Amino acid sequence: MDLKFEKSNRVKVFADDRERNTGACGEIERLGAEISFVRLPVGDFVASDRACVERKTASDFESSVIDGRLFTQAKELKENFASPIIVVVGREFERLHGNAVRGALIALAVDYKIPVFFVETEEELGSLVFALGFKEQLQSPHELKIQFSKKGLSLSQQQRLLVESLPMIGPKNALSLLEHFKRIEKLVAASEKELQEVKGIGKERAKQIRAVLGTAFE
Repeated sequence: MDLKFEKSNRVKVFADDRERNTGACGEIERLGAEISFVRLPVGDFVASDRACVERKTASDFESSVIDGRLFTQAKELKENFASPIIVVVGREFERLHGNAVRGALIALAVDYKIPVFFVETEEELGSLVFALGFKEQLQSPHELKIQFSKKGLSLSQQQRLLVESLPMIGPKNALSLLEHFKRIEKLVAASEKELQEVKGIGKERAKQIRAVLGTAFE
């Protein structure tokens, strides 16, 4: 399944169709976002190619810890999104001891690099999803296309993550570099002068990139 975000001045959110009648979706629409309902194979709300929200009630969170489903879902989230988030609606845990809850939260943060947010209401969840979409699409816009895959990130996503790891390079500059050089091997071989020909890559960024790529490891 491919999810595409057209360039727009309006936030767009893809929501799993099983969430259609929730207060979260109502709040997302009330805040002015365009919401499209599809059957999502992973997560409940998608705000960009890298950001997805998995919604859980406190009871569902407990159940997923007990039956081990939580960590299977965490693995699938990381295979398909660079920055997934889990949001728990409610804070009342009745079946798990506090230590078990903390252990699960620590495992998600340390082993899977997935942050967990707690909200009190579905409307708060909707506000969070909208804010995430606003940040991803309007504050830090970049090419937005998602391909769900059990095999992990797509090749283009892996390339972008690799370039984003360079010093002083964020998602927008990484995309500019890839569009300019087309191949990472050409980027690696580029001189400071050639790097500066890319929009947004000034003298200092070019110098830092060349230092990382061209200095012998010690």
